[in-house]
Formats: sequence, C-alpha cells, structure tokens
Amino acid sequence: MSFKKPTQLRRITILSALAALLMCSSSWAATYYVDPNGNDTSGNGSSTSPWKTLSTACSKVTSSGNTIYLNAGTYSDNNRCNLALGVNIQGAGKGSVLIKTAYNGGWGTGYIFRQTSPSAPMVHGNNEISGFTLDGSGKTLSAGIFIRGTDQINIHDVKFQSIKSNAIWLEGYYDWSNNTMVEPPAYGLNDIIHDVETNDTTTDANNGPGERMGAINIGGMANAQLYNLTINENLPNRGTGVKSVPGWLKNFKAYNWTVKTDVTDTNAFVFEMYNFLGDSEIYASTYYHTLSLNGGPQSLSSGSTWNLKIHDTVTDLTNVNLPGVVGHELSHNYLDFYNNYMAGIQGRAAGLWSTNYTTGSGVTHWRFRNNVVYNCGDGLHIVRGNNSYVEIYNNVFDTITAKPWGGSGIDGSAFSGSLSGTKIQNNLIMNTAAAPISIGGSMSSTLVDHNWFYNTGNGNTVANSSSSTTQTNNTKGVAPQFSSSGVRPDPYYRSTSGNLVDAGVNVGLPYSGQAPDIGAFEGKRLSAPVLSLN
Repeated sequence: MSFKKPTQLRRITILSALAALLMCSSSWAATYYVDPNGNDTSGNGSSTSPWKTLSTACSKVTSSGNTIYLNAGTYSDNNRCNLALGVNIQGAGKGSVLIKTAYNGGWGTGYIFRQTSPSAPMVHGNNEISGFTLDGSGKTLSAGIFIRGTDQINIHDVKFQSIKSNAIWLEGYYDWSNNTMVEPPAYGLNDIIHDVETNDTTTDANNGPGERMGAINIGGMANAQLYNLTINENLPNRGTGVKSVPGWLKNFKAYNWTVKTDVTDTNAFVFEMYNFLGDSEIYASTYYHTLSLNGGPQSLSSGSTWNLKIHDTVTDLTNVNLPGVVGHELSHNYLDFYNNYMAGIQGRAAGLWSTNYTTGSGVTHWRFRNNVVYNCGDGLHIVRGNNSYVEIYNNVFDTITAKPWGGSGIDGSAFSGSLSGTKIQNNLIMNTAAAPISIGGSMSSTLVDHNWFYNTGNGNTVANSSSSTTQTNNTKGVAPQFSSSGVRPDPYYRSTSGNLVDAGVNVGLPYSGQAPDIGAFEGKRLSAPVLSLN
C-alpha cells in the first residue's frame, strides 16, 4: 500500500485548524485580575483594568478553565463570591493578600460559596483555591469556603482567621436518608485540602447543623487528602479542629496535622469523625487534645484490610487541666491504632466502648498495638459494649497514676456487656498505681500472655474477676532493660539488647530475631519512627 504526500492545500487546511484549536484553548484558560485599586464598575478584569473585589470577579468569570488572580494587597469585600464550576481562584500568597469580609449570610453559606444538589455520579467542581488570607471581621462571617455537592476541589495555601463557625465546609454527597447508618449513594472524589492554617474559626454553639462546629468540616468523600494543616482553636467556647459527622470517608488520607483546641473544654476534640472505610489513614500528626471517633461499617470494603488506620501520632495533654478527661474515644469498627504516643492525660489515655449509630451495640475487629502511654491517669480503658475481636499487642504503659482515677495499664475492671477472646500479649506495663491489667467479670476467655509487669500495683499481678481468663508466660517484678535515655518515646523505650529482646510471642506482626521483642519497639527498626514531643 502506498500513501500520497499531503498537498499544499491540505497542509494549509491542517495548519489553519490547529491554529484555530490553539486560539480556542487559550480562550478556555483566560486569567482575570482583581486589585485593591481596581474598579468593579469600569474594570474588565484585564491586568490593566482589574476589578476591585473577588465577589464581582466571581459573578463575571463563569467559564470553566478560567482563573481569577488576586494581586497583592488588602481587600474589603462584604458580598458573597458565587464560584462557578471549573473556575480557579489564585492569590499572590497568603502573606501578601488579605481579604476582610463582613458577609453575614448565616449558616449554610460562606464567602466563597457553591451548593449543588448531590447526584450519582457526582458533578465535578474542578476548582483550585489558593494564595490568600481570609479574615471574617470579628467572627461576623459564618464560613470561609462553603461548597457542597461537587468534587475535585483543591484548597491550599490559605489562612483563615476570626470566622464564626467554619473555615472550610466541604462535602461531596450530603443529606441522604439514614446517613448515620448507611453509605452515601455516591462519593465526592479526589478533594484535597493542604497547607492550610486556621486561627479562631469555630464555635461550640449550635449554629444550625449541631453543636461543636469544626474549623474544617468534611464528609461524603472518597480518595480525599488533608495534609499540612495547622489548626489553632485553643480559645474558650470554640469547637473542634476537624469534624466529619455523619462522615463517610473512603480511602481517606490525612497527615502532618498540628491541632490545638480549647484546653478548658472536655469536648473540644482535635477531630470528631464518623464512618471511615477503605483503608483510610490518619498519621504523622501532633495533637493537643483528644480524639472522638465513632462508627465505621461492621464489614470491610472490597480489597481493604481495615476501615481506618491511625498511626505515628503524638498526643500531648500536659497543658490540659481537665481532671477525668475521657482521653481518646476509639470506638470504630475495623480500627488499627498503632505507633502512637500519648502523654499527660488526666484520665484514660484511650478508651473502647459502644457509642451510637454503627457502633451503638458494640465494636468489632479492633487492634491497639505498638503504642506508648506515659504519665496518664489510666491506660487503655475497656468500658462497655458487645465487642469482639479485640487485640492489644506490644504496647508500653509507663507511669499510670490513678489521678484522678484508674491506675491500670489495661483497665477492664468495670466492663459491662460482652467481650470474648481478647488477646493481650507482648506488653510492657510498669510503674502503675493499680494492677497492671484489670479483667472484669464480663470479659470471657481473655488471653494474657508474654507480658512484662514491673513495679505495679497489686504486686505485679493481674486483677482478674473472670473465671475463664488464661494467663501464661508473663514476667513479674523483673526490671525491664531498655535504653532509658533520650527523648520519649523513641529511643527512650527502645531495646537493642537486654531481657525484652526476643522475649515475646509471634502475634502475626513483623519482627526481627528469634521472636518479637516485648514493648512497642523492635530493637531493629521495622517502620518509620514514632514522633516525639521534642
């Protein structure tokens, strides 16, 4: 077969078509400008004749692919920006652009706003919002960014301050029937929030959707990412850091958060979130208050191993003066909680109990491993519920004070409900005011095996009220040998040699040597380092 070369006319036709296509492409990606010295009446959005306010620009720029650019400077804008699909907002930088707004539309709206009726599949929002600081004029503004019913939203490099209820309210699917118990008909996909700061953007009041507003409120999302967040809501009568109720976050990734909330309020949680699934992860973060975690389906999504994994976080409550504060509420089905450090909690460090909705009757498939709990009133508190498949492996509980109550490393003394077959293995428990482990009468067939008890109450002996508990191979009263130097938790509790090395039993986790070490760390590191308070 032979091919003829294009004629000159055909070449001209092809080149003309390409030129027209390029011209059209350029029109799809136009940039319009806003400047503090611009004019909303006579401006046309060009670089030489910019508009004065973002709200005006949003009303005029409605074609997908276009960008609104905010020049450096301070803006006053008390109207709402109704953001069209596919339009981007790009500021000169959060240190260079300050928008002050007293827009007061109440809950359910925001300065940058769009609400779309949810659909299956979701409508793609395709918006990128970045590069400015938004000030709510003494908490007059209800929400900074309020977008519901669309997905593929990217919010980054933005600072929010002095806002009444929420810095960001971002939801994919929302308000479906029985939404606390069943998954949404569809998920919003691929939303991203990163490199965002908040300062005084919440309230503990009920401004419409319920009490304790979150600086960032999310829900109904799959494949969402939240990272590099600095949230400071440590002021009286403020809400939570991140809130997701009823939640439903699938294959969710969150990392590098630093969150401070009101240290005078027991319920000012770092995050209050429900219903994760699909191997979601929260990790590499530092918290200065407790977590409230509820729900989660009682089965796994196809191809996943856990609904949620929380790991490599630090919780520092040494500056929280709330005697009896509940500690982390870890009531979630198929939860793997590991490589975390909790210190200074005046009450339990963490707790397992039935709560409401999908964990209303109990919790199943729950693992607490390779964590360090230091200087807390009580360690891990097992409270209530019809629970099953609970595993507690390779943790360190040190200096459990019983202030104001408790005193055990693992405390099931007052457990009510049913819990059979709990496995407690390879834990180092020392310096506790009460028994190292307390087993309640309603806990059946508990295995307490290959643990190390030193300098604990009850003579280094388990306080056992159940006739079916099995206790084997536990070491009592022998000083454990570990680094005891450097920062807590690592390398302070690490053992490179000594009596904890290879002294455990295989529980199905990776280890080096002849057998697992007892305690939170293998002598030879097998995973990323746990963060330190230092």
